[in-house]
Amino acid sequence: MAGFDVTVVRERPSFVEATVARGGETVLMRWARDSAFRFFPLVEHDQLGLVLHPFDLATNKVLALVGRLEVRDFVDVVESSRRLQPLGYLAWAAAGKDPGFSPAAILEQAARSARYSREEIEALAFSGPPPDASVLAREWRSILAAADEVVRVLPAAEVGTCVLDPDQGLYRGDPSHLRGALEAGEIRFHRGCIGGALPELLVPART
Repeated sequence: MAGFDVTVVRERPSFVEATVARGGETVLMRWARDSAFRFFPLVEHDQLGLVLHPFDLATNKVLALVGRLEVRDFVDVVESSRRLQPLGYLAWAAAGKDPGFSPAAILEQAARSARYSREEIEALAFSGPPPDASVLAREWRSILAAADEVVRVLPAAEVGTCVLDPDQGLYRGDPSHLRGALEAGEIRFHRGCIGGALPELLVPART
């Protein structure tokens, strides 16, 4: 990186963490080798170039709760559940990226591993004040309870898919609304593939 001082902190075959400095300013950056299997195509970022779609990034974070115990992944998953799609649906899709784990197994492992102290959470860098650890813990228990119910309601034949609403957006309904939406035929299931694909709206042919 021309003009920057790069110091590698950690390096693995599929992951690099390094500090990048210039002009007295330093930032910690992480690079990860992309998996070819995705739900959506890569998206263009105005500064970083091609990056993972937020949904694929969120499902990777959910899988990270199974594979490593990092407080930043826990906080990212809570934020994704708030802003993108509730955890149950993320875990449901994440199972398609790693068939070795069912959605229920992902949630079970996440419930066991994602327990962090106030000191661990406050050690992270936030744009504002760090979240209250006790409030975060209570929210996490609520998120897990709803997620467990979601994976019980969704049809087993569609495990590993991205759950969409009739307009091809990410479905965000709670378990009670999900039951009604399934009965009404309002839920769409989008499968991942090599390189990712945009969902298609299939309209029945006119006779």
